[in-house]
Amino acid sequence: MSSIYYADQKAIDLDRCPVVYSRPFSEASLREDFEAASGSWSVTEDGWLTGLHRDNSGGMLYTRQSWPFDTLVEFDARAVPPCCNDLNFVLKTCGWDAEKGDAGRGYIAGLGGWWLNKAGIEKYPSCQPRCLTSLFPLETGRVYHIVAGAIEGHCFFFVDGQLVVEMTDPHPEDFSDCGKVGFGTYASHIQYRNLVVYKAAYTFRELSYTPEF
Repeated sequence: MSSIYYADQKAIDLDRCPVVYSRPFSEASLREDFEAASGSWSVTEDGWLTGLHRDNSGGMLYTRQSWPFDTLVEFDARAVPPCCNDLNFVLKTCGWDAEKGDAGRGYIAGLGGWWLNKAGIEKYPSCQPRCLTSLFPLETGRVYHIVAGAIEGHCFFFVDGQLVVEMTDPHPEDFSDCGKVGFGTYASHIQYRNLVVYKAAYTFRELSYTPEF
């Protein structure tokens, strides 16, 4: 699969983005590198990070590290049969809000969500802006390769090399204190592996039409 991804006028080459985290999932890395804020989180013997949460609320896991720059994430994920909803992940987030008992500020993205098997991205906790599509439904048991990022309010994610959703926040906030990434379940049973976090870098590409009429 190509390491180059195109989102709007950004050309992102993962091979040119510095890697800032790439430790395989294990019980040790789960304990040392992540905060299990809600839900049940464990790691299988073959390296799948597993989130299980039966309540209609977020089961959230965050990196302890908060990076002071825009990041990209790359990972594999699947919904564990018979589950077929809410394969979620979070970008540019502050982590868990202990006072409110809920996810903190940031962007939440995912497949099979919003109760109607939609793919999307939303800014939390306002849930606005929100960009959703029903054109990429989640399939239970299928392993997806996901690349996602939030760069200066431009949020996007690719699945198996295909751009599924992108959203430009019309009112980007100062997320300088919100540099964590993470994963989420919502009444779902989801597995993740092969997480890599990159410092985001891109080149600007000029777009134009060449009329053929």
